[in-house]
Amino acid sequence: MSLAALLGAAAPAAAMTTRDRDWFVTAYRGQWMSPRGLIGGDFDVQDAHFTSLAVSHVLLPELRLDLPLLGRLLDGGSLELEGQLGLHAGLQHHTEATLALAWRSPDLSLPGPMRLNLAVAEGVSYALARPAHEGAVNGLRRRKFLNYLAFEAEFTHAALPDLALVPRLHHRSGIFGVIAPQRSGSDFIGLGLRMTLR
Repeated sequence: MSLAALLGAAAPAAAMTTRDRDWFVTAYRGQWMSPRGLIGGDFDVQDAHFTSLAVSHVLLPELRLDLPLLGRLLDGGSLELEGQLGLHAGLQHHTEATLALAWRSPDLSLPGPMRLNLAVAEGVSYALARPAHEGAVNGLRRRKFLNYLAFEAEFTHAALPDLALVPRLHHRSGIFGVIAPQRSGSDFIGLGLRMTLR
């Protein structure tokens, strides 16, 4: 079967699948990984960990945009607001708060009773104290305020529709030098457990 046929078969299922939730919470645990590891496959992990709790609210359950290109990419997805509070441990000890808007794709049916959706969140991150390791690892001034970006996949099972496993990338940066010098920030890759509150 061709890729086009597979995508065509998945699209109707995704379009019919809607998530019945307004609020959900996610407990997340991440491990520091350098950008070199993310891009080149040389996984440089360090003794820095991030544990957080995020609360999310669905602002728009199903986007419909009358735009030629963006509409085709974003239609059917949801728009969410996420607030997160987390603790850093290991090479740095401080609290971090984030606030972001997230776009989430429609659910896609996987083989068996599994479903998957993808999401990207964009917002701001504020460290309540200057990070001891972040920035300093590259010889830069440590910043409290940086851009926040997250990418995730959400896996659910039909038997437990209100619970999900969420692999996630938690990223802080200066947006290529726009708000802080390049190489400011950090990346944490981890796993979350999500519960729907309705």
